[in-house]
Amino acid sequence: MKRSKLGVAITAFFITFLAVGCSSTSSNNSSNSGSDKYTTYMNQGKDAASSQKYETAEEKFEDAHDVKSTSESKAYADQAGDMKDAQEEIREYEFKDALGELDKAANKTNGYSVMTKQASKLYKTIDKVQDHITNDINPLYKKAKLSYRDGDYQAAVESCDQILDLPYINSKYYKKVKKNVKHLRKVANAKLNSENVNDDIDTENLDANDDDEATTSNKQSSNSKSSSSNSSNTNNTSSNSNKSSSNSNSSNSQDNNAASQKSSATSSSSNTTANNNNSNTNSSSTSSNDSMMINGQTVTGRVISQTRNQLSSIGVDTSSWSDQKVVNFMRSAANSGHTTIDSYTKQDVENFK
Repeated sequence: MKRSKLGVAITAFFITFLAVGCSSTSSNNSSNSGSDKYTTYMNQGKDAASSQKYETAEEKFEDAHDVKSTSESKAYADQAGDMKDAQEEIREYEFKDALGELDKAANKTNGYSVMTKQASKLYKTIDKVQDHITNDINPLYKKAKLSYRDGDYQAAVESCDQILDLPYINSKYYKKVKKNVKHLRKVANAKLNSENVNDDIDTENLDANDDDEATTSNKQSSNSKSSSSNSSNTNNTSSNSNKSSSNSNSSNSQDNNAASQKSSATSSSSNTTANNNNSNTNSSSTSSNDSMMINGQTVTGRVISQTRNQLSSIGVDTSSWSDQKVVNFMRSAANSGHTTIDSYTKQDVENFK
């Protein structure tokens, strides 16, 4: 009987021991699982941050923080959020606001070293951009606007040209500035040549990086498009800037015929045909001035030089081209919808040849 009770007691002891051991093992496994998830999320966040995918990085760091709240996961998530906001503000050209977010990210306590370096580097870049806009571009833009307001359209055009000649103006950070300046120049040049143009220039707004001409240019394009009711070729809606001066041409002609007809209308030669894109090259000396014009505007030597530089940058050698040939190329490219110098491509050259 005593042995039976002793056996029961021993059995109970082992059962209790095993239960406690299993419970401890389960707790350890759960703890290890949580730690693994935390590490996984943190690593995913770091990878996203290294690739400058800050929105994803923020989400992963927050996931890690939900698993295990640490000062590191919180700091990393906040820092990724600052970088995400800065990235969005840069896309919107809100450089002053972006600098504030970048400053926070660069000085984040317990921040991720990779993002800290990224923030510091980008801060220097955006700070330089803002400095260029404030000290280089806006003074010239203000001068151009005031000249336009006073009716001195030649001075307005020249100030715009000074901005467009700045060595850094083609950087992505100046895209809005460039668009505003080119629109102002276009309207001022039209006024200078006594052309009928929609006057939508806000002379009170003197910041080239604001939503000024950038928003009203869409109105300009829309009006230009509606005024071309005599043209039935609807495939050329992307070249609205050229349509306003080609409405007098035949409704059945193509863009390249329109350019040739415009040139031949003022030429003394009566043998030029509407389908010959090179008619301006072969025109007589009495029509040389007209042959250097595109859509009623004379192509200046500066524009020709810029065109040569652009073609050189895409691997096209124009050293053997005359200035007239460069103008003919520009006219041909315009017929394909490429009306700005930086939009020219090798395909435009092939089409021209």
